[in-house]
Amino acid sequence: MNKNRLVDTIKEHLAAAILIGIVAIIYIINMFKNGPWYDELYTYYYFISRGPIYAAIHWPVPNNHVGYSVLSAFLDFFGNPYVGLRGISVICGVVNLSLIYYLCNKFMNKFFAFSAMALYAGSYLPFRLSFQGRGYTLAACCLLISTCAIYKISLGDCRLRYNVTFATALTLGLYTVPSSIYWVIPVCISGGLFLLLKKRYRDLFRLIASGLMAAIATFFLYLLIWLAIGANLLSKDSKSAYYGLSQVKIILKAPFSAAGTGIDYMLASPYIQSIDRLECIKKLPEYFISLLGNFYANTGVLLLVLTVLILVLNIVIAVRSCKNGGNAFLSLFACCGLLVVPVMLIIQSVHPYLRVLSFYAIFLFIGLLNAMSETSTWLNKKSVSCGLGVLMFIMSIAICLSNSLGGYYNGPLAERENDINKALSQMENVSQIDTIFYTDDFQKYVLKFYYDVNPQEVYVMEDAAYVITGPEFWDNTNVSPEWPILYGYSDGFTNYVNSGMTKIAGSETYSIYKKNTEH
Repeated sequence: MNKNRLVDTIKEHLAAAILIGIVAIIYIINMFKNGPWYDELYTYYYFISRGPIYAAIHWPVPNNHVGYSVLSAFLDFFGNPYVGLRGISVICGVVNLSLIYYLCNKFMNKFFAFSAMALYAGSYLPFRLSFQGRGYTLAACCLLISTCAIYKISLGDCRLRYNVTFATALTLGLYTVPSSIYWVIPVCISGGLFLLLKKRYRDLFRLIASGLMAAIATFFLYLLIWLAIGANLLSKDSKSAYYGLSQVKIILKAPFSAAGTGIDYMLASPYIQSIDRLECIKKLPEYFISLLGNFYANTGVLLLVLTVLILVLNIVIAVRSCKNGGNAFLSLFACCGLLVVPVMLIIQSVHPYLRVLSFYAIFLFIGLLNAMSETSTWLNKKSVSCGLGVLMFIMSIAICLSNSLGGYYNGPLAERENDINKALSQMENVSQIDTIFYTDDFQKYVLKFYYDVNPQEVYVMEDAAYVITGPEFWDNTNVSPEWPILYGYSDGFTNYVNSGMTKIAGSETYSIYKKNTEH
């Protein structure tokens, strides 16, 4: 009996398993073949490669995804930099597809559930982030884990482990990316609203308590960073009473001063800059058109109209389910996600980087398929529901595979970084680079990631045995990136390289020079 049930389960979900397997293979191929770009290399150089403890107490720039760096640092112990940098994202990318299918399968037939998963898998921004060494895919995974935990609670299964799972997911999400607050609040509201409407006040209290525990845990995790940052700044400030003292002594003697200094430093360099509120409201439709267009190219306006329609339909479905005693959980989840996020942006007067809201695709596609499933069910015709589900199943497979296998989705993430690596690959032994004068920040990160070489950096040209020059060296009209800032080339630098150094390797844009022995 159990064997037959297992066989039936495998048959029922085989299509989903196959698609997840195909997409997972594509993620893994990109993990190793698609060279990392600047932000990834920066994260690896300064945090992941230095171990989990170092990563847990350092936050010198806003885009350091602390939780991601800590977890990745453990994977980096395996010795492969690609696995260390991107392994967590790839794992979470695959888990995300599984969780979307699992969650949707509880509320709709397998064809609709599959379609929600496939449309998410085939969307550009989530796809690209699923093999990058950034924390956004991990944060999306935390979103789905916390949602699945609330779903279990919504069924009346109030075992402690689900509240612990919920709190842990919220904590890790916020620890990974502070901007996870944009999904934490909608998820908490949807769960709390569901329990409130069901008059399950005891479960609601436990959910609120779990949320508070997550907030406290997140505070203490960031407190470690604030203490470390503050103590470091105080020890280096000649005007400070703690100048010259070790960081440990400062933390023990003046923890409040250290924490306060760390908090001030963090708040002084916010990741997301505020804009004028009126401008924020006026440009909000344009912002969401751009965001949605990064899910599926050239469909921003269409998806914006569809998002409004999905929101309205899910509100109607939620109200109807509450009146009929049904489970409105998924409808509330979609409603809160689609509605609360733009409200939060208006309240904060911000338009974050589009990748920050990549999780919005989860609310969108789950809401879409939930609306289609419930609407077809209202017709009381099983054939209509099944037929529409099969149609979406076929369309979503075609969309997902055509996109995820296409050149646009798998195009290179990096340009300069790849060119530097290509130039270095022409050398017989990269580890022979002992002293170097860097002309941009790309070079040191490429050396560390690809070759595990960390030569001594010198700041006087004549002291360097090696130098790597970029395209600006021979073409000052070359369009330079806005970030990171290139150091530039003076006439003296150019003359010295041309007369006192010899080119030993290079690519189309980057050249490697070695100091002549007579110099």
